[in-house]
Amino acid sequence: MKSSHFPLFTPFKPDRSIVSLFTIIFVVAMLFFGAIFVAAGYLSGSLLILGAMVAIVLIVICWYAFWIWKYYESIWFELKDDEVSWKRGVWFRQTGIVPYDRITNIDIYQGPLMRYFGFSLIKLQTAGYSGQYKAEITLEGIVEAEELRETLRSLIRDTRTMSGATDATGTRVKPAMAISGTDELITEVRAIRELLEKRGGY
Repeated sequence: MKSSHFPLFTPFKPDRSIVSLFTIIFVVAMLFFGAIFVAAGYLSGSLLILGAMVAIVLIVICWYAFWIWKYYESIWFELKDDEVSWKRGVWFRQTGIVPYDRITNIDIYQGPLMRYFGFSLIKLQTAGYSGQYKAEITLEGIVEAEELRETLRSLIRDTRTMSGATDATGTRVKPAMAISGTDELITEVRAIRELLEKRGGY
């Protein structure tokens, strides 16, 4: 299945509205923890402590304003003919690849805020050798989530068709031996048996 939004070997990014989602979460957190910091400084009765608490809150806000767009720019995903890869991170960068034949589940998640902004989160689950399922890759900020899931399903089917069947861990399953030339094999076995019987008669 070819996809106009997710062509092979073309990195794609989350929708930019994911930054708005992160910002809402950050603002809510700051209203709670920032208020605690400032209130603690005020109740201390010391202008020095109050000023330090306010300064900490302002530093955190400035840090977030710098970090959020750097983080967004660092995220990308890419579909290849046999695997999906990803990268993210500003100071501590993470990269990873997952072959299609290891993927066992493709789950779409959409919370209330995600629904408001019009995007979803896709989790690609794999089964490791321990048999424990985990989300190997999380694709966040995906607007055409259903299209991406169908594209991944198609790529998984194509990969398994070309490479043979796999079990839940992505390990190749050896196909059963094809029975070919059965009649010739039986004839040869009978000939060997007759030869052994003749030799045993001497």
